[in-house]
Amino acid sequence: MTKQEEIKFLLTTYGIKQSWVAEKIGIKNQTLTFLLNDIEKFDDELYGTIKELIDKYQYDLGFDDHDKTTEELELFDENQLKKGIGNRIRIFAKRKYSTLKKLAEAMDISPQQLQQYISGNREPGSRILIKFMRLGCDINWLLGGSESIESYRIYKLENEIRKLQIALSQIESISSGSIHPHHKEQSGG
Repeated sequence: MTKQEEIKFLLTTYGIKQSWVAEKIGIKNQTLTFLLNDIEKFDDELYGTIKELIDKYQYDLGFDDHDKTTEELELFDENQLKKGIGNRIRIFAKRKYSTLKKLAEAMDISPQQLQQYISGNREPGSRILIKFMRLGCDINWLLGGSESIESYRIYKLENEIRKLQIALSQIESISSGSIHPHHKEQSGG
């Protein structure tokens, strides 16, 4: 595990907002995001500073402090939730459509619009969520990360259908005489 991965893991595990860390060390949140994702720019001094902040975090939080804003006491980091939704959109696209472009086409939206949801720049509204649902995406899983058993069964059945469709198209190509060279070797042996 790299130093950046360790920091990201600790922030997620302890529910510490990256923006809080950025504020404490006096840099912009975007700069910290860049540093946590760029191996060459991450140095030992920054690592030590962030690690020390994380270690002291539980003492700085002070739930009885009334001057803390509600935002600082939130249990979920909005950015993490948005990233989670984006990652689950990627997973759904890979599972069912194999590419993001095909998913965007199926949803009748532009790939750029889909990318906005994946990157966390935009949150999918009810219209987009309904489109996901109509395409067979489990909305509870998409929004919260927990997949229902029915979703898993649907995913397995869709995989089986895909395999059968591939087999059917191979059978059709063999019967029409357009056998690919690697199919001749398999059927001739």
